[in-house]
Amino acid sequence: MTIYCEHMVRYVVPALRMLISRQLSEKYSLNQIQVARMLNVTQPSVSNYMGRRKGSVKIRRYLSNSVVNEYAGNMARKLFEKGLSLKELEEDICSLCAELRKGGYLTG
Repeated sequence: MTIYCEHMVRYVVPALRMLISRQLSEKYSLNQIQVARMLNVTQPSVSNYMGRRKGSVKIRRYLSNSVVNEYAGNMARKLFEKGLSLKELEEDICSLCAELRKGGYLTG
């Protein structure tokens, strides 16, 4: 049995990181080091997010999900404009989880 939070951490959050990394790089012209600092991860992690075309089928499913893409765009904008506190990040991820559950996209 998988709980929703576990599913989010295993599949949705990696997809979200990939999408946010790409948005920050492409839309806001940030380099990988700048993106890494904003996401509080290493530059090699960002490189992996940027270049990853593979990943599990479950992660790839969320890369093309319109709800996840909308949240990624909003989170990238917030990060670029003012940064996100850990509390704001948690709230956004919990809100995304609720939206995915409501839409039937998230299965426990």
